[in-house]
Amino acid sequence: MATESAPLGMCPNCGSDITRGYLLIEYDTEEGSERFAECPDCREIVHPVH
Repeated sequence: MATESAPLGMCPNCGSDITRGYLLIEYDTEEGSERFAECPDCREIVHPVH
């Protein structure tokens, strides 16, 4: 079970850690899953990177 503080990735713009609590949408593609999240620091909507 995921918690809101579980790591999701890093912001590609500012490098801040993004946790699952900032996840907006997650969906499956042929290449795998994709995610959009809001960065808690720069407030941009981004694809978190691992």
